[in-house]
This record gives sequence, structure tokens and C-alpha cells, in this order.
Amino acid sequence: MIVAKKISTALGLLAVLFLCSCNKRQVIKKAENQKIFIAPKVLERLGDSVRFSIRVELPNALLSRSERFALTPRFSFGGEVLRFEKKLEVSGDTLDPYAPVILEGDFSMPFSKGMEKGELLAITEFRKGRNPVPVLTTEELLARGIVTTASLAQIGQYRGQEKIPVLGTWLPPDSLEKAGMGLRGWQEMEDRLSAYSNLPFTEKTPFLEVLRGPGDWSYKKWKMTGLPHYPEINRQVLLRFEREIRRQPEPPLSVSDMQLSILARGIRQGRVPADTLSERELAHAVSREPGWNEQEQLLLAMEQVYPSAWVYSNLGMVFLNRAQRTQSVQERNQLLENALFSLNRSNAFFENPTAVYNLGLVFWLWGDKFSAYTNFYRALALTQSDAQRETYEGALGAVSIFNGDYRLAAIHLNKAAQDPINLFNQGLANFLAKDYYNATIKFEESAIQNRTTGYPFYGLALIAARNGEEAKLYENLGKALERNDFLKNRAPSDREFFQYHEREGFKELLRAANGQEQ
Repeated sequence: MIVAKKISTALGLLAVLFLCSCNKRQVIKKAENQKIFIAPKVLERLGDSVRFSIRVELPNALLSRSERFALTPRFSFGGEVLRFEKKLEVSGDTLDPYAPVILEGDFSMPFSKGMEKGELLAITEFRKGRNPVPVLTTEELLARGIVTTASLAQIGQYRGQEKIPVLGTWLPPDSLEKAGMGLRGWQEMEDRLSAYSNLPFTEKTPFLEVLRGPGDWSYKKWKMTGLPHYPEINRQVLLRFEREIRRQPEPPLSVSDMQLSILARGIRQGRVPADTLSERELAHAVSREPGWNEQEQLLLAMEQVYPSAWVYSNLGMVFLNRAQRTQSVQERNQLLENALFSLNRSNAFFENPTAVYNLGLVFWLWGDKFSAYTNFYRALALTQSDAQRETYEGALGAVSIFNGDYRLAAIHLNKAAQDPINLFNQGLANFLAKDYYNATIKFEESAIQNRTTGYPFYGLALIAARNGEEAKLYENLGKALERNDFLKNRAPSDREFFQYHEREGFKELLRAANGQEQ
């Protein structure tokens, strides 16, 4: 009897194991029948994030009523794992057994350094009933690496150039752009309007309201063109004001260049009171200082006696460029905070495009491209100066590339100055829009104007890589790497060149760029 019971128990265990084995094989077969698609097929950084969608197709009757399916993406890079809370999941008891199952979802993840070498995996789980432990878990590679080509867009940030570029717009001491930004603001212009006696005060009030509002002189004058009596006011008051600002030569300073230099040094060192020099003299002293630290010291002294929109706008630009020149992350962030404070102070006097544009550059360096675009666009709206508008259009084009809107980038860049940076950005926008013909033209035009940065040649190498022109790729990439350390460090992991990374010609090119023996 005991022997019979043991035999019965053994047979029962064997039956359970057999059934489990059958169930496992069935689940494995089901996993093999699933189809997973990702779009785009190659992940791309757009702005500060990476966005993609996943589509899962399961054959009809794949899941029984007691089974559940779930897919969770996971991104692995540099020893780190980024897990998503969102899942694509379905329960068998909710399905029509005669219809295929399609699951779709959109996903997004913040981009951080190192992710360009990572892998996106799909983790699928099959569960039975309410059992929290999955019957089977599988992994499928969806994408390897992230293309970051759009992040090559330039406004002037330092990326291995021979000289660190100067960021922002500086207001010279005697210029029409400076009009209204001194200690007295627009008071001089208001006094001239008030003194004009051919119109009653009520007719001049709209002009005064425009003066006290936002915008630079070109914007204010443009706003005045629609006001009654504008031709008369323009002829009798505004044009005379402009002629005085533009007249050549500039009115001489009351001190010689030597005296100005000596007094400025004393003010920087705290030995001479700042108000020893007039506001205009101090402004000229600031503009003649060769170093950012010296300019900062003079502007901070000037702030104490002649606070103005001009002082704070230029002080913000000084902090901005000092931030670009430090290796310390803590110091950089503090300098950007100082720039933010100074530029907001400038706009507190009256909202002006120079301070707003420089504010956009602060956000650009901080990585907040949305706020950067907003400020660049606001700066564009606050001026009618052609030269200033070309600068702001170029910045808007660069941010639009970074954010993945290549059509909008092209619109902005077509209105920007045709300098080497904007020409490169135009080529980059065309390249990302797969217009390789026009991209080639713009990259070549950029190289003609400036062959030292390496960027135009890198752009031509990108085109050659996509077109499968290996000889052109090596030729142009070699020129780029020998001119720019940033590009030299980027090329080995750039997903645009992944088809060539293991080829001997590509490896030889990298060895030569790093001065290694072949």
C-alpha cells in the first residue's frame, strides 16, 4: 500500500513537471510570435530629450483568458539603467480571440551625457492569472546608440576652437543702440518732445508713452510711425536726436587717454572714487579694458554711482562670458546666476532687446533651450535694427535645429547674417532634413569663410557617410579632426559613422588624429 502511494505521488509530480514544461514551451513559442517595432528606427536626440514610439503586434488567440502580457522599455548606458514606469500591457480576458492584438505607446527620456553609446531594450513578460512572478521574461534589442547631430548647432559656445568665442551683444558707449540706456534713460528725448511747442501736450503724450515702453530706439521709432503728427515730430525732433548721436567725430572726453587709464585703474583698485569720472567717461573706460575681470570691476563700481540699463546689460554679458571660460561647474553656475540677475535688472529699467537676447544665451548655456528660444524671439520683436535682427534670427535658427524643427530653422537662418556659423547651421538644418545638395553648398560656403574651426568639414563628412562615399568621408573627417579637439573626441562614438567604426580606414584616421603610430 505504501509502495502504491509512493508510485502515485511520483506519477503526480511527473505529470505536474510535464504540464509545466509544456506550458513553458507554449509561452516561449508565444514570445517568438510577437512582433515589436520602434519608430524612429535610429534614436535621435531632439532638444533635451529622446522620444520614440513602440508598436507590438500579437497574433490572435496568443493569450488565453488567464494570461497577461506586458512590455516595458529599458535603456542601458555606461553602467546605468533607465527604467520606464509606463508599460504596454493587456490581459487575455479582455481580448477578442479572433482578432490580432496591437499595442502602441509613445515614450520619452531625458538625454544625458553617455547615452549616445547606450542600448534600448524591450522587456516582455508573460504571466499566468494573478501570479506576480512571470512565467517567462524576454529581452529584445530595439536600438543601439543615439544620434546627437542636431546638438552640433552653434551660437558661439566653446567647442575646441583656437579662441573662446565671445557670446552676447555688447553695447558701445556712444551709439544709437545705447540711446535711452544711460542713467537718465529717455529723459533727454522726453525733454526735447516736451520743449517742442508746435503741438499741444495731449498730442505729444502718445509719443511719450512709446518712449517709456519696451524696445530699443529703432523699435520705438517704428511704433511712432503710426501716430498722428509723426512726420512733423520726426522732422523736428527725432532726426535731430539721431544726428547728434551719429555725428563724427565723437565729442572728445574731458580727460586724455592716459588719464582715463590711470583713473580707471585706481577705480578698479578702490583707491579712486568712481564718480571722479563722468558716466560717459566710465563707459569708455570699460570698453577699453582688455579683460573680462577688469570690465567687471569697473562696471560694478559704475553700478554704485551710475546704475542704468546699459551698465546691467553689459555686466550680464561679462558674467556670461566669464561663465564660458571657467572649468568649475560651481563657479560657472554662480556666474550664470549673476548674469541672470544683472540682465533682469537691465530689463527692469525698460525691456530692451540687448538684455533679453543675452538672457537667452544664459538659458542656452544652462541647457534650457525652450527659455532660450522664448528670449531670442522676444529680442527679435523688440527691435527694428537690421543688424540686431540678423543676430537674433541666427540664434533662433540654432535653437530650432537643436529642438528638431528644421523647417523653422531654415526660415530663421535665411534671414540671418551669412557668416561661417550661420552658414554651418544652415548646412546642418539641410542635412538633417535630408537635403544633402543644399547642405553641401552651405558647408562649403562656411569653409570658404573660415577653415580653422573644422565644423564645415565635419558636416561634409556627415554627408559622405550617409551617401556611402568612404574616400570623401575620410578626407573631410581628417580635416575636421586635425582642426578641432571637440570633434576629435566626438567622432569615435558618433552614430552617424557607426557603419565605419570597425573599418581599418576609419581606425587609421583616428590614430593619425591622435598622433599615434599606425
